[in-house]
This record gives sequence, structure tokens and C-alpha cells, in this order.
Amino acid sequence: QVQTPQCRIQKCTTDFVSLTSHLNPSLDGFDTEFCKALRAYSACTQRTSKSCRGNLVFHSAMLGISDLMSQRNCSKDGPTSSTHPVIPIEPCNYHSRHHQALRPGTGTGAPEHPRPTYLFCGLFGDPHLRTFKDHFQTCKVEGAWPLIDNNYLSVQVTNVPVVYGSSATATNK
Repeated sequence: QVQTPQCRIQKCTTDFVSLTSHLNPSLDGFDTEFCKALRAYSACTQRTSKSCRGNLVFHSAMLGISDLMSQRNCSKDGPTSSTHPVIPIEPCNYHSRHHQALRPGTGTGAPEHPRPTYLFCGLFGDPHLRTFKDHFQTCKVEGAWPLIDNNYLSVQVTNVPVVYGSSATATNK
């Protein structure tokens, strides 16, 4: 029995989200980058079309891509985005709520830095950290340390050795 290739529409969609999640519609160049990402999404769906023939998610994605291309006046031909985008900002270089700079000349405690974009991070396992840039790290930090500390959320975790004398740690609080 010959095995048919699997429908990979979810991978295409995940790549598209990854390519566009850091884009800010109010900044110059948004439309250009968004159109590049849409063309990459379209190309990805075309490559998997044979194995996704009866998949409703696939057909919905195709219609969605077509609608977005039309709404944004994107050409079908042109450059596409790489599936590993370079995020132009440093999302982990946040300013904690205790380190607000005064805006020059205003005398207010409003931060000088631009408003952050919302990103995701996670901590799991012994401990493994999924960073805001979607990289994975294994931490061997012993003791308490701030996982997140910003204007909206403060999370501190404590790691202890897994076994006495071991450098491997696990989060226990």
C-alpha cells in the first residue's frame, strides 16, 4: 500500500502567523511585508494542495488568502517572506515597572520606549523555556529569578537541584 502525503495546511498557517505576528499595521512597510507573507502562505498551500483536497481548513485558508490579497491589493507575483522572519524589535528587552524613564521635557513618568507588541513565552519541564522569539532554552538557574516582570504581569519562579550535587534544576515554585 502506497502512503499518501499528509495535508500540511496547519504548518502553512503556523508559518504565516509567525511571519505576521510581529508586524505593526501603523508602521511604514506593513503592507509590503504582509503581502510577502501572504504570497509565501499561498505558495505553501499550493505545494500541499494535492494532499489537502478534501480538507475544509485547507479550502478555508485558500479563500482567506484570496480575500486578504484582494483587500490589501497584493500582487500574486513578487517576493515572498522567508519562513524564519527576522523580528526587528527586541521583545525581551522590556522595561520593568520599577524602571520607568522620565520623558525628556515632560516631567511625567511615561515611558520613553515604544509600546510593546504582545508575544508568548512558556516555561515547562526541568525547566525548558520557550522565549518570546520562539526559541527553546534549558535553564540551569538555581534559586529565585524573574520569569516576567512588566507593567502587566510579574512572575517569579524558584528552581532547585533535581538531585543533590547535580547542575540540573527543576522549577518548584
